[in-house]
Amino acid sequence: MADAPPEVSVVVPTYNRGHLICEALDSVQAQTFRDLEIIVIDDGSEDDTAARVSAWAKTVPLPVVYEKQPNAGGNAARNRGIDRARGRFVAFLDSDDLWHPQKIEKQMARLAARPEFGAVYCGLRETDAESGRVIAEPRHAYPEGDLLNALLVSDVTAPTSAYTVRRRLLIEAGKFDLALAARQDWDMWIRLARLAPISCVPEVLADLRQHPGPRTVSDPARELRAHKRILDKYAALRRRRAWWLPLAARAGFHRRTGRVQFHYLGRRGAAIRQYLIAIALWPFAADSWAALLGAFLPAGIRGRLRRRWNSVFGRTFLAIRNH
Repeated sequence: MADAPPEVSVVVPTYNRGHLICEALDSVQAQTFRDLEIIVIDDGSEDDTAARVSAWAKTVPLPVVYEKQPNAGGNAARNRGIDRARGRFVAFLDSDDLWHPQKIEKQMARLAARPEFGAVYCGLRETDAESGRVIAEPRHAYPEGDLLNALLVSDVTAPTSAYTVRRRLLIEAGKFDLALAARQDWDMWIRLARLAPISCVPEVLADLRQHPGPRTVSDPARELRAHKRILDKYAALRRRRAWWLPLAARAGFHRRTGRVQFHYLGRRGAAIRQYLIAIALWPFAADSWAALLGAFLPAGIRGRLRRRWNSVFGRTFLAIRNH
């Protein structure tokens, strides 16, 4: 008799992260929810990822599938994992991130209590991969429900490592867009939100680990190109849904462009121009005003003001998410 399929398939895309992946897999093995399988999709790694995963799999009771494909990008790896998944739910974990032990248990309880929801995310904090030091804790609201309008403006939820999704909806949504080199998670959440409401467990249950290897944030130009593609991709949908959505979305793009100019390229004047355009387009976003003010302040003062502001307004529409 064939083994019964697990309830949750954990899809772990990876590329040249042999030195990190076993720590990510350890965090899956530590889950209090046990009806799991692990599917590692290796996107053409040239390091010792295969050997490390093979050795690790022999030490745990969970079923582990390892497949290697020619290098085609993270989206292709996630899509292959979705195709291989046997569970009714898919949880994504990047191979350089970690889950807290109750992550899946709490998310599955949320979905069981609200079967109309198609996906659930959780809070995610930034940590240093080497030391474990917490770099940033989330201090913003965790929206849930019908999030389509909000997502058409900006990604108000979380990256893939924070999500558990009903597999049938991932298939119905068309899986991840292979044409996007970044922001593929945001694009997917928009398409999921067209199919079902999105829920949240409003606490930190995942760690996004910063390290010297590549992440999207290390290539802001690529991130901006993807943002622009998503802006264009859903332009007609925004116009159909509400008159203000195109303005707010364009403002978000200019704000993000200003952030890249200021924080990555050191072009303060160019950043200020982008922030002013964002405010002119949609003056009701606290992030844009915070970004403009921050351009005139030293980094330390910016950080302290943001933390203090969010300690009061972090759970409201006045929260500052990015600037």
